[in-house]
Amino acid sequence: MTLWDASGGQTVMVTSLDPAIDLSVSSRLREMGLDCGDPVLCLRRGPFQGTLVVAIADCVYSLEQHIARKIQVKPL
Repeated sequence: MTLWDASGGQTVMVTSLDPAIDLSVSSRLREMGLDCGDPVLCLRRGPFQGTLVVAIADCVYSLEQHIARKIQVKPL
């Protein structure tokens, strides 16, 4: 399951990042707290397949669909 597949209000744990992600993007995701073993709360998805809004620790971020689909997660 990818982060994009998670539903609003669901907490998931990151299991892996797609190795094909650009190095600068994967570095930024890790800085944000999106690394293996990290919990992520999915808040909502924007309209018309827009961005995915997530909470990581005490920060809120939005991720574009093509990035969220490259983050593998499992439900907690």
